[in-house]
Amino acid sequence: MRMRTSRSCATHARRSWRDVDLSAHKETLDLPYRPEDLFDLAAGVERYPDFITWIQSLKLLSSETTDDGRRCRAEVSVGFKGFSETFVTDVDARRSTGMIDVSLVRGPFKKLSNTWRISAQPSGSRVDFAIQFEFRNFVLQALADANKRYAVKRVIDCFIAEAGRRYGKPTPSA
Repeated sequence: MRMRTSRSCATHARRSWRDVDLSAHKETLDLPYRPEDLFDLAAGVERYPDFITWIQSLKLLSSETTDDGRRCRAEVSVGFKGFSETFVTDVDARRSTGMIDVSLVRGPFKKLSNTWRISAQPSGSRVDFAIQFEFRNFVLQALADANKRYAVKRVIDCFIAEAGRRYGKPTPSA
């Protein structure tokens, strides 16, 4: 006897698998740098290709300085493990709150957002970083899920190294 799955069950199973968000990551760091400096580093997206190796190019499509920071739209081309993709994001950086929000405009993602929250601490700054993403392509999503921790760690390490290069290496007592 051959078994069949009804379409309603198959649809339900597919929907519930997609509802699971496997591609979210949060990181909190305490760094010995001024919050203003770290804000400028994270908000200065046009310089990302200088220190994040898999960003092949970044083009500002628009940029507007506001009373509280800046808003811009950027087209980013990235390459990782033989794959390359281009996507467009909006960046909203608000200096008064130390918040930088990045949202997807278009690209290979079904969903992409990341946030930076930078606040003053007695020994420097606390940086809360969160990212959520989902690729439209299952193969890219599987590759991203398998390498998510590695990729986020590499991005964070690139930012820490660039902060050291720009603002000086922290002393061991810091």
